[in-house]
Amino acid sequence: MLFLPVIILAPSKFALSFTLGCLSIMSGFIQLRGWKQQLTHMMSADRLPYSLGYIGSVLATLYAALVMRSYLLSLLCSGLQVVALLYYLLSYFPGGANGVKFMLQLFSQAAMRCFASVYAMIAK
Repeated sequence: MLFLPVIILAPSKFALSFTLGCLSIMSGFIQLRGWKQQLTHMMSADRLPYSLGYIGSVLATLYAALVMRSYLLSLLCSGLQVVALLYYLLSYFPGGANGVKFMLQLFSQAAMRCFASVYAMIAK
């Protein structure tokens, strides 16, 4: 709950901190496995979509937070990075990616219902 005010008040600061934390975790994996073996593992055929999604979201978050300094884009890219990180981490478990898809579908349905009820209240 402590991070919530930072996300709302300074999303670029949160995005930068979260990205640096994720990069620290990845560097820890590289230290444990060795950089060559880790990169080979990340670029294998079954891991490539997850790795590219995660790397792309990290780069997009850094670009939005450091270059563009955009409030909304930093929030959006941070959210995408969290989803990409979940996909990347859960791709190591059997059925993990399907579980994330299921949870995202539930979340999107709940969000759509919430937005529909807010729109109905505003439209009256």
